[in-house]
Amino acid sequence: MEKKQLVEAALFMTPRPLKEEDLSRITRIGSLGTIRELLAELEKEYAERGIRVMKTGEGWEMQVAPQLLPSVARLAPYSNLSEGCKRTLALVVYNEPMPQADLIKVQGNKAYAYVKKLAKMGLIRAEKVGRTKNLHLTSEFEAYFGEQKDNIKQQLEEQYAKKKARDDKREAKRRAKEQAADGTPVTAPDVLG
Repeated sequence: MEKKQLVEAALFMTPRPLKEEDLSRITRIGSLGTIRELLAELEKEYAERGIRVMKTGEGWEMQVAPQLLPSVARLAPYSNLSEGCKRTLALVVYNEPMPQADLIKVQGNKAYAYVKKLAKMGLIRAEKVGRTKNLHLTSEFEAYFGEQKDNIKQQLEEQYAKKKARDDKREAKRRAKEQAADGTPVTAPDVLG
């Protein structure tokens, strides 16, 4: 069995980035120098393909080439993000820079774990400001979602506006029903919102 194929297979199979030490242990290749050489060869071989062997802040992994990500991102949308992490990202997108203290007020203490995971994935970064941290999106966020953060923010704002309009209309109908039940005259603005 060729060592390079073994390293390649390990990177392909893992759902998370692997450090060189992890690869050494998994593949039973004892020399970190050899692991580094094999990774450099794989990185070079994959440089012009749709999949890349890349080193990130968390370790080595296989990723879709950044320029292709917008075309294929929808095929496996954010499968490794929990709903809590997605909500955290939405709040940061909408309020960037977002004080972590404000995020905690909205999501509670569980948000600390979401922030930690998202920072580890490289999607957000925290900048210390006074007694709290301001949360910012990274360029990795845009690569991950295959979209510029301004476009994502605009989509969120549009979704929020539609939801608010539906909620307002529902509330106006509810008020109109209550007024009709009480015998209070209903006016057009009450029904139309």
